[in-house]
Amino acid sequence: MSFKNRPGGAFRAVLLSATVMAGLPSLAAAQAAAANPTDTLEAVVVTGFKQSYANAVRAKKTAIEITDGISSDGLGRFPDLNVGEALQRIPGVQINREAEGRDATINLRGMPGEYARTTLNGQSFAGPALLRDNQGSPLGAFNSDIFSAFVIAKSPMANTTSGGLSGNVDLQIAPALSRKDGGFMKLSYEHNTLGDLNAPAATVGYNKHLSDTLALFGTLAYKKENFRRDTVRLNSYEYLTSAMTGLTPTQFNATYGQYFSATACPTSATSYCRSLGQALGLSQTAATPFITSNTGSTATNGVWANTQIRQYTRMNVGKVWSGSAGVEWRPNDNTKIGLIGFSTDRNLPDTVQYFLINSVLPSATPGAGTVVTPTGTPVKTNDGRYLYPSYTFSNMNGLSSTRLYSQRQKSDGVLGNVEWSNDDWRLAAALTLSSGSNASVETEVDVANYTRAGGNGITGSLTTGLDDIGGFKYTTTPSPQNSITNGQTWTWGGASDPTAFYNNGTKANSTNQIQIQGTESFAKNELNSAAFDAERFVKFGPIKSLQAGVRLEREKYVSTGYRIYAYGAQLNKITSSMMVTAPFVEDFMGGTAGSPSANWQVLNIHEFLDAVRPVTAYNGGGLSTKGFNIQYADSSYYDKNFTNENDVNQFYIQAKYDTEIFGHGVRGNFGGRYEDTKNTITTLDRTTPPTDSIGSATAFKTDEYKNKYHYFLPSAIFVADVTDDLILRGAYYKTYVRPHPRQYSPSTKVSPAQILNNSLSSGSVSVYDVSVQIGNNKLRPYLAESFDLSLEWYNRPNGLISLAYFHKNITGRVASTSDPAILCPSDGSTWGFGALSWDGTYCNATTLGSAAKTVHVNASGAYNLDKPTTVEGVEFNIQQNLDFLPGFWKNFGGSFNYAYTKSKSPAIAPFPGISKHNVNLIGYYETPKYGVRAVYNYRSDYPLNANGTYTGAARSVKARGQLDLSASYNVNDNVTLSLDAYNLTNSKRFEYENDTKVSRWVDYDGRTYTLTARATF
Repeated sequence: MSFKNRPGGAFRAVLLSATVMAGLPSLAAAQAAAANPTDTLEAVVVTGFKQSYANAVRAKKTAIEITDGISSDGLGRFPDLNVGEALQRIPGVQINREAEGRDATINLRGMPGEYARTTLNGQSFAGPALLRDNQGSPLGAFNSDIFSAFVIAKSPMANTTSGGLSGNVDLQIAPALSRKDGGFMKLSYEHNTLGDLNAPAATVGYNKHLSDTLALFGTLAYKKENFRRDTVRLNSYEYLTSAMTGLTPTQFNATYGQYFSATACPTSATSYCRSLGQALGLSQTAATPFITSNTGSTATNGVWANTQIRQYTRMNVGKVWSGSAGVEWRPNDNTKIGLIGFSTDRNLPDTVQYFLINSVLPSATPGAGTVVTPTGTPVKTNDGRYLYPSYTFSNMNGLSSTRLYSQRQKSDGVLGNVEWSNDDWRLAAALTLSSGSNASVETEVDVANYTRAGGNGITGSLTTGLDDIGGFKYTTTPSPQNSITNGQTWTWGGASDPTAFYNNGTKANSTNQIQIQGTESFAKNELNSAAFDAERFVKFGPIKSLQAGVRLEREKYVSTGYRIYAYGAQLNKITSSMMVTAPFVEDFMGGTAGSPSANWQVLNIHEFLDAVRPVTAYNGGGLSTKGFNIQYADSSYYDKNFTNENDVNQFYIQAKYDTEIFGHGVRGNFGGRYEDTKNTITTLDRTTPPTDSIGSATAFKTDEYKNKYHYFLPSAIFVADVTDDLILRGAYYKTYVRPHPRQYSPSTKVSPAQILNNSLSSGSVSVYDVSVQIGNNKLRPYLAESFDLSLEWYNRPNGLISLAYFHKNITGRVASTSDPAILCPSDGSTWGFGALSWDGTYCNATTLGSAAKTVHVNASGAYNLDKPTTVEGVEFNIQQNLDFLPGFWKNFGGSFNYAYTKSKSPAIAPFPGISKHNVNLIGYYETPKYGVRAVYNYRSDYPLNANGTYTGAARSVKARGQLDLSASYNVNDNVTLSLDAYNLTNSKRFEYENDTKVSRWVDYDGRTYTLTARATF
């Protein structure tokens, strides 16, 4: 039996009309070639895994540009957990496992996801709108069953949709006339070992030719999401101080002074030098009496310990509905008209995040706050610090945080195309109407037993395990650490402390706190485009055709967002039964994390929220979608409420050529693309500063900013047939990426409230912070000049050995900075703090300071770098079917690909996310009755941006490998059973800071198994 002859399997050799216009190869067309009995290009029959890899080889060989791709395996499926997992099998593609909730974002050629353009059948469309930059398209929002193939176009031509600086990721849906009549049904059952969680899935599809010239198809896919991720996060490390250890200056120097500098440390953003004076909270002069021969005798970078521990579990709960449908009509031999519609809705309303967050909060008065007592011997890290991996503690700030984290990602649209051609002309038109949205709604409830004078009763011990999470040990007493008392009276913290309630009137008099806060973030993207292409076939020497086209694109991104706070919540209705021991403590991290704390209480979040609502609106303010008051003073309000529109006009012209040079065929094209963009940003600008931490919606006005820019983007590609089986390709092209809308902050926002900085204040000088976010409404796109070279040897039918090199020179990258050396104008700009001065470490508001008071101005902003970034790499790929061997050996085949990538960027903006080494090793054994495939993926370490609440140096991710396995069995000609297993190596994801001993973040997902039954009819 051959899968290629089954109804609903492979497709006829008809190019996707929209794909032809985009200039991208079609793996669906390659599938069609494999199914066509009259095709004489290859004589080898391929099925299942073999068919998928053979189709990719065919598409790569016939393409003009440098591409790689993957198609369904002939069983109407991609044997991977999601689209991102499937794409990572392609050379140069890396999946970002730090993306939570299986969002399945990817990096292409090492660059962040936003540097790639995601298209559908070669056309731009509105995917789920992105909520932050550096994110990339959440490919997990789509069920892969609605697609026929995925193609990575690494060297786009002039007629290719622009915006893919690292390349274009094309999601392909085969048109109706290219499909064989028949239908299929698929039932799947996913089992996740972590938490013993199960999730069903089902897909149904049908294709029908109403006549030889008219056909239609439809596919509908459903999948439940029900999985869990466990994490240990060591959020921050701090150097020991006398306040933290509860020691007098003399005692501290005797115990730890050997690790601290006797003299003042030089100011440097990268230096870890810490002086004894800093550790004692004294000036250099005041610390001098405590300096002895012990001071600095071992090191000068301080001795450090972890100061915040988070145990974290995320439960993803919801469902995904995806569908595609289309109709295609060929009224005559010259004309083809098609329409394809798609829709996906990933709705996870019951996703919940559970945190146990315990923090070291020392007091300015030594011993009055959290006190830690290190145990054992500190270890030296490669950045010169000494680190205590173990300590005991008392008066730890103990917090249980339960967060309803509802997510919803949607995308839908229609793609229509018309194509007419004869021997002299090809005319094509395409229309795309699409929209996408993304919603992230976090409602957070924290129950805290907080650090306070006299102690809060929490004691315990911690061992981080350094670079071995199996050595992690964590205990706290009393048990329960956090609880709610029935009948308790709770008092709101007031306008200066609006997220909190206290159990005894004020914070100073209370022993417990409940906080209600959270972030609601929404984005909607509408993208409509119309394109017209004309190609004239000519015989003008080597020139075979001239092609030109115009494309009009209108994109509108609408952002909404805000923080919420606790006012009006009916805490008199909450009960002690709402808080229970976390149900996952028994199998937390699958038992791989040593001895985590079982003293972990969580809320029944739905029961709690239902009890405390409805809330009363505060002073006429608005309520959020979840019914809580909106905090207008928070930066989330004025940062996330805006509209960003782009009106783009695109024109291109290119010539295709085909000739011979010294008896070798050479073909390709050259041309250019001109684009002009009108960018309009409508945003909020604060007219009056807030008088408290709540603010008011009336304190803003609407501003509009307009930008215009245009670019000419040349490109040239050649393909040389060195021999019949050896092909050399080369490409040169320019392209650009527009800044993500949420990188813009058009209006400068000043937060004048002076907030006491306890960690920098001393007994004699109080240090206050004010903040400024600098407007950047003139951000420009970032551009790249790229060179590609690829040598490909098609050594036998369905076999490939290739080596590719690429080099990209990127200018105008958008970078964020808070460096006071850059953002401290001496005249104070218009910020309202008077003259400013930079003292080598901080930006100071001199007119607001005194001998006893210092005011630091903390400014931040984004701008286009004036220095270039280069990214270059090598990609090697070997793919072979061993069907030329005798006996059972002919059923073997496999693939090996390796990508080496490196970058060079300005020190102020290192390029995150690039792994130098990425490896895929794939082997399979397949007969007409059954098949088995094993895939091992390895990604070397790579850096991340520091972000969120995770302080300290930028983090890196440790190298990681994962083994997956797929097996299928053909019960008969119409029924197939398959079993897929993911992460058989039970691998974890490990983040660290400079040295693996300074562990920061360990994720554990466990293993996943999927059983699938598929029937055709």
